[in-house]
Amino acid sequence: MKKIKLTIVTRDEKYLQQLTNRLYGEKDINLLSTIIIKDLKSEVKQAIAFVKEMIEQQPDILLLDQAILRDVAALDLRRMLGYRDKLPTIKTIIVGERYNEENVMAMIQGGAQGFFRTTQDDEHLIKCIHVVARGEFWLDAELTTRVFDEFIKEFKKKKDRLKSLTHLSMAKMDMLSPREMEVLALISQSMTNEEIADKLFLSSKTVKTHLRNIFAKSGIRNRVEAALVYTRHALMLH
Repeated sequence: MKKIKLTIVTRDEKYLQQLTNRLYGEKDINLLSTIIIKDLKSEVKQAIAFVKEMIEQQPDILLLDQAILRDVAALDLRRMLGYRDKLPTIKTIIVGERYNEENVMAMIQGGAQGFFRTTQDDEHLIKCIHVVARGEFWLDAELTTRVFDEFIKEFKKKKDRLKSLTHLSMAKMDMLSPREMEVLALISQSMTNEEIADKLFLSSKTVKTHLRNIFAKSGIRNRVEAALVYTRHALMLH
């Protein structure tokens, strides 16, 4: 039976001892390493050394104290965050007392796959580790409801924005030149500026100029919106 390799990063020495004692009896969980970080700003060297150790060990699961994650973000530790690419298969469980649904959504986008509250018992933590190790997400019922409500709210905002954008931009499509329409069509195919330049026998500088003109004329803000607007335009022509 393959063991789940676990690493813990926390501020709370008492909580770490509690977890260590509980995990000791779990035959399918191997606690590789732990570290207590009270003040990340003064202990950053130790933290980076620990991350390097993690890269060598390649744990399956990282149990990370939410307070430490906030410290990393606040200090803008690009060097530490850069090591994330060297741990491509690691799954992160954030541990904290309470969560804000907006922050949870941001952390999910950042790669977190589990959110465990310290008020829950150790049995729930064991279950959480197993669930996340299988590649699934772990949120308790209350947090799931709050995050889902926030997701719906964000979805509606984006939908309203896209509806407004496409209505506005579609009316301005006639202002684009034939060459600008060609560029827009290739953007919708996920081509880079260099690929578009090669396709149309233009320089990259000229493609950038066409893009600036397209955005200025249509009100489109970025390449994703450009692709969506062009796709809708093309569908309306058929």
